Amino acid sequence: MSKPTILCMFSGGVDSAGVLHELQTNEKYQSFSLIVHHIHIWNRENRALAELDAVKKILNYYKRQGKSQFLFTQSIFDTRGFAPLQSMRFPMDMDVCAFTASQICAARPDVQYVAMGRTKTDVESGGENFKLRMQRAQAIFKSSLSLENHRPAEYIFPVVDYTKKEIWNFLPEEVSQSTWWCRRPNYEHEVSKSCGSCTTCLEMAQIIG
Repeated sequence: MSKPTILCMFSGGVDSAGVLHELQTNEKYQSFSLIVHHIHIWNRENRALAELDAVKKILNYYKRQGKSQFLFTQSIFDTRGFAPLQSMRFPMDMDVCAFTASQICAARPDVQYVAMGRTKTDVESGGENFKLRMQRAQAIFKSSLSLENHRPAEYIFPVVDYTKKEIWNFLPEEVSQSTWWCRRPNYEHEVSKSCGSCTTCLEMAQIIG
């Protein structure tokens, strides 16, 4: 806690991998300490294990590079208990990330920025609905910190000027090949397989080519 810190909310997907790469390689972030936090999000999509595998592979890559040190932390958010409610709804990832980030910032006043994986593609294609969801997530973050007596952290979006394809292209090959994007994975002998038909699978199929 001797210098200001950036908290990177890391899912193991392309966007957050782009953020982590920027935080590891861009000179303007080198004066900060870095916390990388992964949330095991358990819900009816059942992708937590696939995401964790991607997280481990990507973090191991950057640890081997030795560019900068970071503290890796984890938490669990489990809504599988919603099943008896017969509800198709469950909390959105960005809302879960916002609340979790606020609690880490409350515990660590040295966190000055929370780095999130928002891209040019998200902003341009998401429309008004994406804008409103972003506003709601940041409202959750700010309200959760409203009683803290220290300067609240701020959201930053290190790859918001890049499209997903541009991020895919600038990531080291070992990192890009380790990312995970499928929303409804299948598992064969504990090995995750993309469904190939969900929204993100179709999107990434066009990006990868």
